[in-house]
Amino acid sequence: MRDGYGRSFEYLRLSLTDVCNFRCAYCLPDGYRKLQGTTSNLCVDEIRRLVTAFAQLGLWKVRLTGGEPSLRTELLEIARTVAAVPGIRTLAMTTNGYRLAERAADYAQAGISALNISVDSLDPARFAAITGHDRLE
Repeated sequence: MRDGYGRSFEYLRLSLTDVCNFRCAYCLPDGYRKLQGTTSNLCVDEIRRLVTAFAQLGLWKVRLTGGEPSLRTELLEIARTVAAVPGIRTLAMTTNGYRLAERAADYAQAGISALNISVDSLDPARFAAITGHDRLE
């Protein structure tokens, strides 16, 4: 797939949710107010159809993002579905890693083959200031 400038695109970044268990300053700056009402996420079948369409255009990698994608209750079903789409060779996920220790094996079994873990600081005070939580363990 190419854009109007001839650049090639080989992957799709798919935001599964805008919900997150952190409150990072760069995602939720001072004065940010979430819109009232319900958020409508793509269902598993809509995701499958979307990824299939992009795979037919030559995209071979999908990156699941959010918010925090691990908060999506259907994450493993979504991962299995996306990984099974013909032409998709790599399924990656960007996560804050908070649930990683308990779920890494499930992610791998569902087809997630690459992780991008956001670590904003190894200094506990700075981490808490950035993320809004004292969860650096």
